[in-house]
Amino acid sequence: MKALEVRIRKARKSDVDRIIDIERSWQHLSHWSIDSYYRLLNDDGLISSFVAETETDKERIGIVGFVIFHIAADVSEIYNIAVEAAHARSGIGYQLMTAAVEESGRRRARKVILEVRKSNSPAINFYRKFEFKITGERKSYYSNPIEDAYIMELDISD
Repeated sequence: MKALEVRIRKARKSDVDRIIDIERSWQHLSHWSIDSYYRLLNDDGLISSFVAETETDKERIGIVGFVIFHIAADVSEIYNIAVEAAHARSGIGYQLMTAAVEESGRRRARKVILEVRKSNSPAINFYRKFEFKITGERKSYYSNPIEDAYIMELDISD
């Protein structure tokens, strides 16, 4: 079996349809409009986004994951991170999060924050692997269904 080769690169506007496909395939993610993604990808000053590409089953290079985050002053906020189900638990999410944390540090962020559904134990455990800590809660933060969120934070100030 051939090892999975993954390339992380900056997202482009032409990637939006594929990003939306991946995002919509996960019920627990916040679903954003196409316009929202285009606005985010047009804001090079504060928004960063990466996609993960790998060879698909048809031996074509395709996008299999993404991360979108916002950096302002010394705080980076992860908005969304997802990997298509067929490639879940293959290390691609880890590579995307590593790229986001490293880029945040390069751009002088001192901490990375995110929100996660309280019921999303796999995601919480994933973030804990990066040493994110729960620092607060947001009541009724998510809709469809309405659910509270944990606020998680990672100190990258070293």
